[in-house]
This record gives sequence, C-alpha cells and structure tokens, in this order.
Amino acid sequence: MLSAFRSRSPALLGAAGLLLLAACAKTGEPLPPLVRVPRPAADLAARQLDRAVWLRVQVPEWNTDGSPAETPAVTEVLRVAEDTGGGAGILPEGDFLARAQTLLRLAPVQVSARVQGGSLLVRDDLPGEEPPQLFRRTFRYAVRFINRRNQTAGLSNQVAIRLVPVPPPPAGIRSELSQDRVRLTWVPPSRNSDGSTPARIAGYQVYRGEDPALSSPQKLNEEPLTEPVFEDRSFLFDKTYYYTVSIVASLQDPPAETSPSRALAVEAKDVFPPAAPPRLDGLVENGVVVLFWVAPDARDLAGYRVYRREFETGPAELLTRDLWHIPSFRDEAARGGRSYYYSVSAVDGHGNEGPPAVVTIEVKPAGSAPPARGGVEGGFHRH
Repeated sequence: MLSAFRSRSPALLGAAGLLLLAACAKTGEPLPPLVRVPRPAADLAARQLDRAVWLRVQVPEWNTDGSPAETPAVTEVLRVAEDTGGGAGILPEGDFLARAQTLLRLAPVQVSARVQGGSLLVRDDLPGEEPPQLFRRTFRYAVRFINRRNQTAGLSNQVAIRLVPVPPPPAGIRSELSQDRVRLTWVPPSRNSDGSTPARIAGYQVYRGEDPALSSPQKLNEEPLTEPVFEDRSFLFDKTYYYTVSIVASLQDPPAETSPSRALAVEAKDVFPPAAPPRLDGLVENGVVVLFWVAPDARDLAGYRVYRREFETGPAELLTRDLWHIPSFRDEAARGGRSYYYSVSAVDGHGNEGPPAVVTIEVKPAGSAPPARGGVEGGFHRH
C-alpha cells in the first residue's frame, strides 16, 4: 500500500500544482495605460528688447507623475493682447484660451534650436502694432506643453508686459587698447525712438563676443553701467573681440532694453613693451662684473637682454644670446683698466623689448690697490 501511494504521489502533486497555477492565473480588472504629461512651467519670464518681447522658459524635465520628461511633442506659445485698462492679475485659464492667439507651435527640433542654457527663448515682434497704439496695450503670455497623445497639464504661469518707448542703441563706440585693458566709450542718444525726450536711460550693458555671427555674446558687466564708459580687463592678446552696447531703458519688472549697437571689432595685439627694470646695480668682484636688478611689473614678462659697450656712444654688444631669465648676470669677459656701460632691458612674451636700465662699471687694472671693503673692487654709476 505504501509503495502504491508513493508511486501515485507525483501525479497527485502535479495535479495540485495545476490547480494552484490556475488560481494564480486569474486576472483582475485591466490597468489603465500610463499617462505621462509634462509638468506646466512656472518660470515663464518676459522682457522688452527694442520693440519686441523676449520670452524665456525652462523646458520641462519632469512629468506630472514624477518621471523624467522627454521634449514635448508640441510646445505652444500663446498671447493675449488687451487694452491697458483691461485689468491686471491672472486670467482664468478658460478665459485666457478663449482670447489667446497662438504665436508658435514648436516641434522638438524647433525647441532644441531655440534653447540656450536650458531655457527656451522666443521672440515676439508684435507685427502690426505701431506707436502710440503699441504703448497703450498690455500683452499677456503663457506656454503649454503637449505630449504625443495630445495631452497637456495646462498653462504655465502668465506674464504681462506693457512696452515703453526706448531710445536707439548707442552710437560712436570707440576703443583704446593698452597693456591691461580695453577701454570703451560711446555717445548716449538724446531722444527715444518715438521722438520723445529725454532719452529713457537707466543704464548700459556691454557685450563681448569672438564671432560676429553669434547671437548670444557674453555680458561683461554685472550691473547696468551708469556712465558711457567701460574697461574690459579680462581680455587676452592675440584675439579679435566684437563689442556691442545696449541701453537699459527700464529696470522695473519687466525690464526694457534696446537692441545692441553695431559691433565694434577690436584686435587685441600686444605692441606694449614692459618697463625698464626699476633698479640696476653692479659691482666688480675678483675681476668679474656682477649685475643685479629688480624685475619690472609686467604680467607677460618673458626674460631680459643684457648689453655692454666700452664707450658711451659706441655700439652695444649683446651678452645674452638667448633671453636671460634671472635678475642677475656675471660678465667674466670684462678687462681691467676700462669703464663699461651696461644696459638691461625686459622682453615680454610677444617679443616687445622695453627701454633699458643703464649702469656704468669701472674695472680697475690688475695689480692695483686692493678694494677698501670686502674684496669688492671697482665702482658703478647708474643712469
């Protein structure tokens, strides 16, 4: 009996397993498909540039369920134009959509082409709006992101802007290049573009680029400048820079700025030699002339050249075939009974040689009276 039971137990166990699998295979209600919708933006900002409105908004990184977001299938930019007296505040979403004009419907590739620093930049040139009507209206903007299933989480924050008359960009930009700075000056305008006076000037912005075709040069000043002058001390030689200047017409929110001026090309070529060593001294020790000097204050100092001549107006002999890199030199070829005129000049990394520092050294003849102090013979005279 026991053996018979054992022989049948695998079959019984298999049947039990089938029953268990059948019970586990029973399904419940079908789950809804995952819906991944980009989060609505909360950082939409607007500013006036000349007679256009620039919008900036960050491309969504997350969906409403917390999952990483892809670039939206469609990005819509919407605008509502209203009379200035139309009221402030936020329009209900339904009212905004009912009154809004769709400015742009951007595909992912179009969004990528407009992204700078992680934010989408959009320009609205307000076609058909002419002064004074342009300055009597308020323009309200919002964006919304739509996924591949034509679903959206709604509008972004709304921004409203009222344009103000701005002056033309500065003219007459000039540059002055020196060893450590590019100094820019320009002429402020006297009136606004609509003819009103005085010109609306709250400050200036200075931009610098290395390619005139680029649309996003580097802004050099942290805060708007109050005077029509700027010194660029962060430039490098052997480059060509393109400087533009714009006028900040309003510092209020939203700010207003003019378009940039015509670019001024500045070729930063180093033609500025270093100064002469501020102190050159010398002495004669055991028949050898020893020169020593203080290095000049030069950020691109590369070395020195040391010269010697026997007569004050005679030709100078270069004693250092290659640039000398330490502020001292030993001339072991000087002969006794003669006076020498030594000069040391500094040379920068671009080969510019500065004016010399000069000292006269008298070498006494061999066998003459010993020096008065410390084994040092001869004297010197600085020029």
